[in-house]
Amino acid sequence: MLTTASDSDGNSRAGDRRDALALLQETAGEIKQELSTALEETRSVLASLHREVAALSTAVDGLRSQDDAPDGTAAAEVSEEHSTLLRTAARVSSASLLCHRDLWEFITAHAGRHPHFRVPPQVADEGNERIRAALSGRSLIALLISLHSIRRTAGHGDGDQELAATLYERIEQSLTRLSPSGTPVTITLDDRTTPAPDTPAVEGPTEADGEPENTSTPPTAAEENTDSDDDAGPAAA
Repeated sequence: MLTTASDSDGNSRAGDRRDALALLQETAGEIKQELSTALEETRSVLASLHREVAALSTAVDGLRSQDDAPDGTAAAEVSEEHSTLLRTAARVSSASLLCHRDLWEFITAHAGRHPHFRVPPQVADEGNERIRAALSGRSLIALLISLHSIRRTAGHGDGDQELAATLYERIEQSLTRLSPSGTPVTITLDDRTTPAPDTPAVEGPTEADGEPENTSTPPTAAEENTDSDDDAGPAAA
């Protein structure tokens, strides 16, 4: 059978298409292999970075524990009295705190970093640089924990320990007698001096009918006779 020129051209074009398709498939396979290799390398790098981040996080947590613990020991032990006070604070729905603005700044600076503390949405101005804020029982717990930590770790005489101790004790006093039917808890730090008693006035001499009272001793009978003789003058010879 004779092959015509047109048949030869058709076979040639079909062969070219098969060669091009084979080349494309080969190239795609190579690209896929390269992408797969790059993906595996990326996953390996990410896993290594994840391990490094976890190690750094553990190291940072260890440093924080050392900074928070006094004298390089573990976290301070919580006394039974402190734990009982925290449970008492948890029973409070809302407590009204009245104090100076500077003390409120001290409270928010320390307790504000605790996860249980919530800054009240409103802080009322009570005049004379005083404020009133409503604290929930949860915020009271955070405040007591922060104050307890300051009392144990702050240095003597730097002011922080004294402020923390005073505020802690005042809150403790306000939570001594709680009952479901009682009045709302009020924590007040606004002590004032008691006025000195009035000095009694010195009483002067009494007067009767506008004349001073005569306090002299009445003369005796002999003195009266002597006065009479003096008034009569010398006797006649």
